[in-house]
Amino acid sequence: MAGLLDHQVDDAGKVKKFPVVDTDHHPGINHTDAVFLNHLPDRWRDYMKMIGVRFTGQMATTPTQRSMTHRLDSVDEEGRTGVSIPLIREQVLDKYDVSGAVITSTIGPRIGRGGGNCPQELAIEISRAANEAMREHYLEADPRFYGAICAPVEVPAEAVKEIQRLKEGDMGHRWVELLIEPGTDYGMGNPKYWPVYEALEHYDIPISVHVSGLSRRSTGTGQQNYYFEAHCNIALRNYSMVPSMVFEGVFDRFPNLKMTLTEQSWAWAVPLAWRMDSTYNVMRNEVSHLQRKPSEYVRDHFYFHTQPLEETEFAEDLKELWEQFIDFGLGEHLMFATDYPHWDFDSPYSLPAFLGDDLRYSILAGTASGVYHIPLLENSGISLPA
Repeated sequence: MAGLLDHQVDDAGKVKKFPVVDTDHHPGINHTDAVFLNHLPDRWRDYMKMIGVRFTGQMATTPTQRSMTHRLDSVDEEGRTGVSIPLIREQVLDKYDVSGAVITSTIGPRIGRGGGNCPQELAIEISRAANEAMREHYLEADPRFYGAICAPVEVPAEAVKEIQRLKEGDMGHRWVELLIEPGTDYGMGNPKYWPVYEALEHYDIPISVHVSGLSRRSTGTGQQNYYFEAHCNIALRNYSMVPSMVFEGVFDRFPNLKMTLTEQSWAWAVPLAWRMDSTYNVMRNEVSHLQRKPSEYVRDHFYFHTQPLEETEFAEDLKELWEQFIDFGLGEHLMFATDYPHWDFDSPYSLPAFLGDDLRYSILAGTASGVYHIPLLENSGISLPA
């Protein structure tokens, strides 16, 4: 968290520089901004003004006094957060000398999916407009920005078209993943979505599932009443998404596909893999199409983000938690994320020192550079003590 984890490093202790890639950086552009609306056809601008659209699962899930649950110091002179490029440079890009920051817009995933007064054609146009707004405001402003594609996955053919349009455009190398919300109409492994996965494998970019406004299915037992509950429940949807992708055979059909789980924690992954293996050992005949144990798919195809960074009351428990994750083989599948400009933002200095230089390098930039094809800037990053 900012303030607690964003400490200064004593110059005398600086011995090595680590490059940094921020894999979850939220834009403040929203569906009422001109930079978004200008890319919508007139018909749908008028429709949104007259009828409006609702976020999926819209309810009082965040403290109303902070629309983006933002850091108080991230608000610019116009009262907006995550919009001012100079302020973003000051607080993230330049401050930590990052090689790249992936802009994860949730406009498309949250309102561009159909339903909630959102006809299918509008859902398609919302995704396109969200991508063009990201390009115009962020990608064109600084070469260190990279984009997460918004696409209407409930209309797979149109989603494939949008992926193809961006990846084969003039900034194709700057679009590095497809971002969706967890509340898909069917389980994520369902063959309905396979054309999308085929396109992602073709362009060698991952599918990323973001917590995205907590979606329509924020828990397995109905909607929560408190923001506290919502924050604690962030990891629970993974217990449905991961088995669906594995047991439907997605990774046997698309062996080079990668899936990243953004802002959804990571300590749950190993216990879930154990549980899947245990079930597979006694019920494997039902999923005889699988070519490997479930845990092997988790180990090879899933990637995780540090934010929200796991914290424990006692330091020895934290070390054991990390060791479990690393010993399982997922240490190099973890990527650093600030989650800027949210209140629980993490700085790159927040990683525990006991991880060692090699793993800290991998988490801060090495893995993300490989997954997203983001080149690391020479002699960039932060300095850490021995």
